[in-house]
Amino acid sequence: MRYKTVLVLALGFWMFLSFGGRLAAFDAPEGGVVEVKIFHQPHCGACVRLLHDVIPPLAEKFGNRVRWTYLDILQRENYEIFLQLEKDIGKKLGTPTVVVGKRVLIGLADNADHLESAIEGQLRGGGVEVLPLRPGVDILEHFRSFGPLAVIGAGLVDGINPCAFTVIVFFVSFLSLMGYRRREMFLIGSAYILAVFLTYLAIGLGLFNILYRIDAIFWLSKALYFLVGALSIFLGCLAVRDYLYYKKTGRTDDMALQLPRIVKNKIHAIVGEYYRKGTGEKRKAMGGLFISALVVGFLISVLEAVCTGQLYLPTIVIVLREGSMRIRALFYLFVYNFMFIIPLIVVLVLALIGATSRDFEAFAKKRLGLIKLAMAAVFLGLGAALWSGLLW
Repeated sequence: MRYKTVLVLALGFWMFLSFGGRLAAFDAPEGGVVEVKIFHQPHCGACVRLLHDVIPPLAEKFGNRVRWTYLDILQRENYEIFLQLEKDIGKKLGTPTVVVGKRVLIGLADNADHLESAIEGQLRGGGVEVLPLRPGVDILEHFRSFGPLAVIGAGLVDGINPCAFTVIVFFVSFLSLMGYRRREMFLIGSAYILAVFLTYLAIGLGLFNILYRIDAIFWLSKALYFLVGALSIFLGCLAVRDYLYYKKTGRTDDMALQLPRIVKNKIHAIVGEYYRKGTGEKRKAMGGLFISALVVGFLISVLEAVCTGQLYLPTIVIVLREGSMRIRALFYLFVYNFMFIIPLIVVLVLALIGATSRDFEAFAKKRLGLIKLAMAAVFLGLGAALWSGLLW
């Protein structure tokens, strides 16, 4: 009898352990928990798209089997971890960078294509393979390695921005159609470029950081790129239509990319009235245009900064905030942003030459078909570049 009792108790204990083990297995994530580390920054459009478009469906799919950790590289410790990771794997990183186990996915396209499979592979392996992440590179030593030429090059590369180019070309073209002189067009274009420079300087100083943590700024930036891109493509199509019309008829009176005669006459009347005004009234009118250019430059810069690379800014911003080399960091920030506007200055000068040069005007009349094709290529190219920024 005693043996039977012991046997029953042992059997019951074994069943309890088995059942409890099954409960534990049911509650615990299958394959363990996978750690996913995401390096990002607020001014990175690709980062925002990753956080909004790629990660949410994966987070819903994998549930509590994945632990997501977000590391803003504008925080010193996170950036030092980022730099050490770059050193460990011997590869240049960018944002966003995602670490899954021992895999490092760099950029939006790489993550969109491979993040899901990387997580699944890690789950199958039990989630135990983890690339060690640790702060190792000192940010001040990293900053000392910067040379002026590297900062100049980074500013020039980041300054090649189709949205800003399109807007300044529109400005000069509009003012030219309105009959403004070269000096006035130069002042308005300069106001726009000045606003771009000051706004990016303020962004680098961290004055708008809270703004870039608001989701709406991302969607407004997308809307800006879509609208300006659509306008560029529309104008490019009109230029193609004008080229075909001119080649067929040799006439220019029915071209799409020109103002209707009634509007031209009205503009000439307005411009004539403007030049008949006194100096004070002229200054007032120019002041309004100058302020408008500043406002447009500010708004365009705030929105397009989401889509600008800004390769050297994290280091400069952190040193400005926490380091002992603030003067040098401020100088580099100034140089970076000055080089950032150099492409805009070049575009402004070329646009002014095209809009006001008599030699160019004479050439355009002789080579109207070629000019229309060039306009089509420029506008369609700008539109394609802007819209490509909305895709992966």
